[in-house]
Amino acid sequence: MFRSWSVRISLFAVLLLVLGPLLAVVGLVPGQQALLVFASAALVGLAGIVAGIVSAVRRKVAPGMVAVALGTLALLAVLTPAFAGGGKPPINDISTDLQDVPVFTHARTLPENAGRELGYPEEFKSVVRMYYTDLKSLKLAEPPDAVFARAVELARTQPGWTVTHVDAQGHTLEGFAETRIFRFRDDFVVRVRPEEGGGSRVDMRSKSRVGRGDLGANAARIHTFLQALAASRR
Repeated sequence: MFRSWSVRISLFAVLLLVLGPLLAVVGLVPGQQALLVFASAALVGLAGIVAGIVSAVRRKVAPGMVAVALGTLALLAVLTPAFAGGGKPPINDISTDLQDVPVFTHARTLPENAGRELGYPEEFKSVVRMYYTDLKSLKLAEPPDAVFARAVELARTQPGWTVTHVDAQGHTLEGFAETRIFRFRDDFVVRVRPEEGGGSRVDMRSKSRVGRGDLGANAARIHTFLQALAASRR
């Protein structure tokens, strides 16, 4: 069975599926390179499928079907996440306030952000308005001090989040969220301001450090945090 070249090709595809995330987790290669290794499993898997079909046609049915099955597994493992984020716009910087976008201040001082543009792209604003119509500022009846204290506490308990700066006077906090598999880091800033007429208004911005599209990850992060903050009211 394993002497069949078609099975070997598909097994190599499966190996790439495991190797890509593993390289990122142990820190041997950056996330982008690890993702390329993972994504290459789709091409190798497709080759395995073709090779398996050829083997089956040549009456090597058992190894051919194994190769097709393994190749299909590799192909789906790579393509499924991509299709799950289908329809999301190719932008990687999302904000609830597009008129007065929360500003990254501490993030600019981090070595890993040296040379990166952290201003908000003007062309992203119309895209956010079109695709993320439900993404809005969170308005709460509590005063800013109380809301900000809860926001800091909540941010520090989020899985994969690291709070890097807290400005109690300015009611802003900054940090980054690290993905579990490829260890990509996205910067975020949360801002609390007094709401006109009383209460507080919470805005959040989340930006990926690499890539242009984010498959909706930044918007999802904002939604999840603001919903949790609203639900955590004592």
